[in-house]
Amino acid sequence: MTDVNEQSFSAGSATDIASPRRPKTLRQRLPTPIWRFRPSLQPVAVVRTIKTQIIPKIVLALRSTPIAKPAADTEQTAPTEIEMFAALALGTDDGAAFAYVVDLQAKGVSVETIFLDLLAPAARQLGAQWESDTTDFASVTLAVGRLQFIMHRLGDSFVQEANDSHSGESALLTIIPGDQHSFGLSMVAEFFRRAGWNLCTGPFSSHQELTSLVHNHWFDIVGFSVSSDRRLDELKKDIHDIRRDSRNRHVGIILGGPMITAQPGLVASMGADMMSADAISAPQQAHGLIEQMKGRT
Repeated sequence: MTDVNEQSFSAGSATDIASPRRPKTLRQRLPTPIWRFRPSLQPVAVVRTIKTQIIPKIVLALRSTPIAKPAADTEQTAPTEIEMFAALALGTDDGAAFAYVVDLQAKGVSVETIFLDLLAPAARQLGAQWESDTTDFASVTLAVGRLQFIMHRLGDSFVQEANDSHSGESALLTIIPGDQHSFGLSMVAEFFRRAGWNLCTGPFSSHQELTSLVHNHWFDIVGFSVSSDRRLDELKKDIHDIRRDSRNRHVGIILGGPMITAQPGLVASMGADMMSADAISAPQQAHGLIEQMKGRT
């Protein structure tokens, strides 16, 4: 959602191409069954063997085998609300997930709660289903797009829930150019909007586009959402060049996202100033960082 306090300079994001699955390994040729090397038995001997050896062993085995419980007695775990909502987002009805959210609002559930306790965990659920190969890439992409649509539709209501704001501060929020996981970034942007920040949001198609933007426009804060370790070298270069080329010579750099939460030490190794663990506190943390950067002048 774009309004007077948010603008986008994005030229689009690169599209990842799902790598083809590896073909299953060919079955190895089975060796000749060992019974082919045994001498053949005469009919009388076969009957004697069945009566004296095979049948007694079968009876003994049946007596010692525990009785399996009927399948109906097995406890089935009921799907959670998050799993059911993710299923709605994956379904054939484009409006089912949004209708579910509208019903929650009618029951008095706040937009913040919907963002943090429903949309965010549903997005993680979809990501887990893709990683476990239980849902294909195209279906997950469509479902996450529906979640983003819901988030943007609720954006104005979310801003109205704000209790205070810090006007005049500007932030550029993005992911590493070429990355694709932008749902978390979109949610963080909504919290900055609610706090009254002037925003520019990614993703950006190239490193050059990003550094050119910070060179031509003033930003108090540049924030990166980092979802994996695949592009950390690129992130380090982005941060180095932003500091070198930024119009604001004391720009603050904040890192957030699943990868940073798992490895906080990356903040220092990437050359950033601080990390933000959640969307709620990110705007206030960014405001505090600006005050720190002013003290360095």
